[in-house]
Amino acid sequence: MVDDSAPDRRLYRLLLEEALGGRLQVWEAGMAAHGIETCRRVEPDCVLLDYKLPDMTGLEFLTHFHPAEPAEPPAFAVVMLTGLADEQVAVEALKNGAQDYLVKDRITAESLLAAVQRASEKVGLLRTLKAERDRLAESLAEKEVLLKEVHHRVKNNLQVIASLLRLQAGSFADPAMSAALRESQNRVEAMALIHEELYATNDLREVDLAEHAALLAGNLFRSYGEPERIKMNIEVEKLRLGVDRAIPVSLILNELISNALKHGFPGGRAGSIAVRGHCRNGNIDLAVHDDGAGVPEGLEFAKTKSLGLEIVKILTRQLKGTFELERGDGGTGSTAPGTTFRILFPVS
Repeated sequence: MVDDSAPDRRLYRLLLEEALGGRLQVWEAGMAAHGIETCRRVEPDCVLLDYKLPDMTGLEFLTHFHPAEPAEPPAFAVVMLTGLADEQVAVEALKNGAQDYLVKDRITAESLLAAVQRASEKVGLLRTLKAERDRLAESLAEKEVLLKEVHHRVKNNLQVIASLLRLQAGSFADPAMSAALRESQNRVEAMALIHEELYATNDLREVDLAEHAALLAGNLFRSYGEPERIKMNIEVEKLRLGVDRAIPVSLILNELISNALKHGFPGGRAGSIAVRGHCRNGNIDLAVHDDGAGVPEGLEFAKTKSLGLEIVKILTRQLKGTFELERGDGGTGSTAPGTTFRILFPVS
């Protein structure tokens, strides 16, 4: 009890002893400074705090015990006592850390005990919530570590598969068979790259499409040995994709960039490939354009037997999107024939 009125302190003690008997232990202070020192020393369950003290107000007293963090529960329960029947005082007391409020000339044994019990229960609930929050945070941290490890292991396993495909491709004398295995290797590496990015970032659910497109294109250019003759431009907005959408998009980009590298620039001709992506009207517009030889006029795009384009069609349907072929400059203003493969799919 922190109150400069000794008779008031004696009354409160008698009222509480009548209800609590031997379960009650009381420390008294007539000055705020003594009360602060006592609270820090004995760590009480509840403080009956007078609003007006000789050396400071009850609100100033409470500032000495504000939790270091907003989510931390208070050190003890507080029932503010005052001779003023002022609602504004009550509001200020509750805002500054008190759990309940009583007007002195209306205090009874029942109201005082009820206020102490309510205040103590509130603090108990806050401590329980804090303990549960800490437990959940610890559990979430453990799950994040586990999920990172899953992505890491999946990436490692996919890279092992890609390495086996590369070794197998090198053992074939038939160039067509060897090329088919290398294409499968690139597809596996495209999936592994997603898991590698997820493992390397704090966000375990989403990847940045712009960053991923640049990494994927770099890997494919090295795989096909085209560092100088063909230039690569990445013009993709920062778009976040969840892993369930990032993997099909990655495989689509893998097929379209690989297709441009293999067929767009025959006879050693130079050129460029551009990957463009942006969000418009709730859809992601993703295009791979090359200024190479272009798709033959006689090719029926809808009926092509190309495995790569068939994979793109299947994955585009999975994304609930559309897949189009555009002959020409793709809006770049280039005089080269060029080809643009475009997919359009919902953001979510």
